[in-house]
Amino acid sequence: MASDARLSTALPSHPKTKKLARRLGPAGPLGCIYLFLWAAANRSDGDLSGMTDEDIELAVDWDGDAGAFVREMADVGFLDGEPGSYSIHDWSEHNPWAASASSRAEKSRWAALCKQHGRKEAARLMPAYALRLAESGSAKDADSSATGTGLAVPKSASGTRNTDSGSAPSPSPSPSPSPSPSPDQDQSLSTATPTTDLLGGKTSTDDLTAKRAERIAAVTEDAIAAYNRILGKPHGLLRSVRLGVGVDTRREQVKRCLKTASEICQALYGDTRVTPQFWQEYFETAADDDFHSGKGPYAGDHENWRPDFEFLTKKKTMLKLFERSADGDLEAAA
Repeated sequence: MASDARLSTALPSHPKTKKLARRLGPAGPLGCIYLFLWAAANRSDGDLSGMTDEDIELAVDWDGDAGAFVREMADVGFLDGEPGSYSIHDWSEHNPWAASASSRAEKSRWAALCKQHGRKEAARLMPAYALRLAESGSAKDADSSATGTGLAVPKSASGTRNTDSGSAPSPSPSPSPSPSPSPDQDQSLSTATPTTDLLGGKTSTDDLTAKRAERIAAVTEDAIAAYNRILGKPHGLLRSVRLGVGVDTRREQVKRCLKTASEICQALYGDTRVTPQFWQEYFETAADDDFHSGKGPYAGDHENWRPDFEFLTKKKTMLKLFERSADGDLEAAA
């Protein structure tokens, strides 16, 4: 369920809207808007299958001739399909946030179960979701037996298994976040044996530095792309990141939060590798929060302040959003 929906500023002048107004009067376009909002709250994927024409008209409080609203909505092209199996035209394209509401809720429930019960129990309680993670490569060691006993705990990038007892690993913020790795981390990346770095990749000492730089560059590009697509203007309310400007600064911003991001990935997916999927879901979580998405309200000295890419890639911010996402669904997941 989504709490809002996106409406294009071009909707009033669109030929479909004008046709609807000509055929049904002002109540036609108003009913169209009501349907969009109702769908965001009740059919977030835009699929109205199973609803009769009367059901749809009741949803928008249509008081005109019975069947007229749905008939004209379909005729002008706002509805696709046949009676009983209608869907809103291009809903996922125009309202991607609402369209992904159910998947976000499922992801949040999974995170809550992992934190409360551990990954093995979470996989038992949500076998279908755990299986999708396994099939997509997010989980590496799935046991999808026909007996329905759930999935084995996925292996981490280092090849070790998660513990079956207690809750899933929970990231811990550093008391003094630093934009670069600690000396101990630097030493761990300069040993004479193959090393698994914070990005989940195994490298040898001969080209460790170069490969790490390449990986950080790639992960930064993934992070910026997801941020701009979800939170940056014109899709969201925050200032977009300009590609090609301040490249080194952006990489440092991402680099400083990689350990926390890696720990969250381990908790959610059973793999320490920081993937595009992680950034997509992380910024979706931020977009679902009024403070972190730019909706506010912001008061006092922060009245003109807004979150940005730098703020959202701070370890403390990342950890707070992860914990909030998991804690907010513990009751629903129980």
